[in-house]
Amino acid sequence: MALSEQERQILEQMERELRIQDPELASTMSAQPVRTPRTNRKAYSPRRVATGIVIAVVGLIFPLVGISSGITWLAVLLGVVGFGLMLVGILMITIPTESRGVAKQSQPRGGFMERQQQKWDERNR
Repeated sequence: MALSEQERQILEQMERELRIQDPELASTMSAQPVRTPRTNRKAYSPRRVATGIVIAVVGLIFPLVGISSGITWLAVLLGVVGFGLMLVGILMITIPTESRGVAKQSQPRGGFMERQQQKWDERNR
């Protein structure tokens, strides 16, 4: 939608006043935003996440089995082992396997589809 002549004049006047009152803000607002590529994105492997979930669930089951056994030392032992398994499972889920970006692009890629994907990614940057 085009601006009328009066609206255009009002906007130009506001811009001049802004440049006079706060030149730093005006220069920041008039500059084009610089888009930096996100090279530090983290990669999460679906297989690793699924394995972490399974290990954490098994870790939850261990203390329950120990408590239901009725033997105190076994309950404590299975509780400690279960806690360790839960910790390992959660760490597998939350810690990324590798960083996407420059390090991954430096690896040689084979195959037609991989090369096309790499060209597409380079164009979008």
